[in-house]
Amino acid sequence: MRSHIIVMKATRKTVLELLQLIAGNAICASAMACFALPFNMVVAGVSGIGRMVNYSTGISVSLTVAVVNVTLFIIGSLMLGKKFAASIAVGTFAYPLFLGLFQNIEALQHLVDDPLLAAICAGVLDGVGLGLVLRIGGSTGGIDVPSIILNRKLGWKTATVMSAIDIMIFLIQIPITSSNGIVLGILYALIYSVVMNHMIMLEQGGMQLMIWSSRAHEVNETLLELGYGTTLFKARGGYLREEQDVICCATSNRSLHRAKRAVLDIDDKAFMTITAVSEVNGNGFTIMLHDEEYVENPAERHEGQAM
Repeated sequence: MRSHIIVMKATRKTVLELLQLIAGNAICASAMACFALPFNMVVAGVSGIGRMVNYSTGISVSLTVAVVNVTLFIIGSLMLGKKFAASIAVGTFAYPLFLGLFQNIEALQHLVDDPLLAAICAGVLDGVGLGLVLRIGGSTGGIDVPSIILNRKLGWKTATVMSAIDIMIFLIQIPITSSNGIVLGILYALIYSVVMNHMIMLEQGGMQLMIWSSRAHEVNETLLELGYGTTLFKARGGYLREEQDVICCATSNRSLHRAKRAVLDIDDKAFMTITAVSEVNGNGFTIMLHDEEYVENPAERHEGQAM
């Protein structure tokens, strides 16, 4: 029975991640097709190559993106194996598919009239889409492939190679782009970088409380009763050199005030340091363990078992 539940959870997780990958690529494609390309902004990645080819030959951006993505996908499969190919398969095919779909819907090409507003919309949407993809370790394909190949084969840093390729693609579009398009493209890139980073860290961070109190036992039990996990450290005061327990407790941003209020209600002289942490993993955050309700006697408590 337990193995069946584990399989069901794994299947559900895979399906949800697949849907998130598809949604992320769709949002990225909408940013490009509905806001960036209609206002002739310089753009990075394979879409930038598609924009150059479109200018020179009239071939649609989505078709060029599809050809380049599939070519890089095949090269990546041959050089890095099937496991790597599977990790970029969704982005390789979904992004150009959505890009072509959105470009062929005329109404979506005139959603805004202000170029500045278009750059902001493109940046926000692209940042959200990329954030959704990268949060689960996914990839949009494209220039990720040569970057990863050079990293695996030559040891070059992936981020550095990707940035260098993006800058090259960016620069080759300058001759065919107006000054407005260049400035808007830079603004678009800056916005999506900021939004993407926030999306990646969304709901992954939290707050860490370190609590020194003469009533540490009561504080600890109250936090446990409220559902917060705690860890006790033995410490010695620097001035009086007295030993005492120090409580470490991690909470979500939304729960910080509740935890802090609970401590101060017991000991209004408690010393607390509160630190923002960029990521919290484990029970109560990224995994959930079930246990009995709060038990007052520590000897009768049991370790949580995986659901």
